[in-house]
Amino acid sequence: MAVRVPIYGTGPSGRQAPATQASFRALEQGHLHEVHCTAPDRAAALAFALSHGASQAVSQGMGAQAGAIFALRATRRQRLPTLFSGDGLALLGIDPGRLTLVETGSEVEMLRAGLEAARCPGVSMVLMESEGRFADYDLTASRRLVLAAEASGVTILLLRGDAEQRSSGAQTRWSIRSAPSVPLEADAPGLPAVEAELLRCRSGPAGGRWLLSWDAEHGCFRDRDAGERDGRPYVPGAVVPFSRLRTDAGSDNQRQVA
Repeated sequence: MAVRVPIYGTGPSGRQAPATQASFRALEQGHLHEVHCTAPDRAAALAFALSHGASQAVSQGMGAQAGAIFALRATRRQRLPTLFSGDGLALLGIDPGRLTLVETGSEVEMLRAGLEAARCPGVSMVLMESEGRFADYDLTASRRLVLAAEASGVTILLLRGDAEQRSSGAQTRWSIRSAPSVPLEADAPGLPAVEAELLRCRSGPAGGRWLLSWDAEHGCFRDRDAGERDGRPYVPGAVVPFSRLRTDAGSDNQRQVA
């Protein structure tokens, strides 16, 4: 069942993200992509997936008024779900009004709902989150998603947490991990950074690995190695992760992000 959940926060910043550097292989529109991560890196992987969905809209001239985004998850399989923030979406260049959250009772229901969403006109991205084995996602299920994406032009992103790689029809398969950040002036903590590894690509060679740093000015991840380097050392150890958000009950008894 799809439920429109109020997301409180600012509107889109209206910033235009720069073109993706040639060295980084973008997530192409109208295909199925898999994003793998461990539990501690789940929020970073989610930001990676959403930011690339937003950059696709910008590159196609749709800007903040691009099509709807459906985010689906099977609630019984989510041990500690990552919730959405209106402010965070705006920083990623996404109008919070575009987002529809879909919570299902099982993973097979999530696959069915995601497939139907991918076939709908006016949808630009379908994001499905799973944890663990995800037995219902097999080669046949992935092929159905591939055909729906190719027919409608919708981008389908499958975020797989703590899962082994499995044969599928996905165009690309990624592994996302938090990475050390570059300190700012006066040794202030640096902006978020992730390490993106291309595990599989149907249309080209795989095996590439990129360090992507958050570009606060343009609201996107940038290829650190392709950009200008200022010679400052990386911050050793783990970076401050993307925050897991909590929910509080509003006066109207609706869920809202705090």
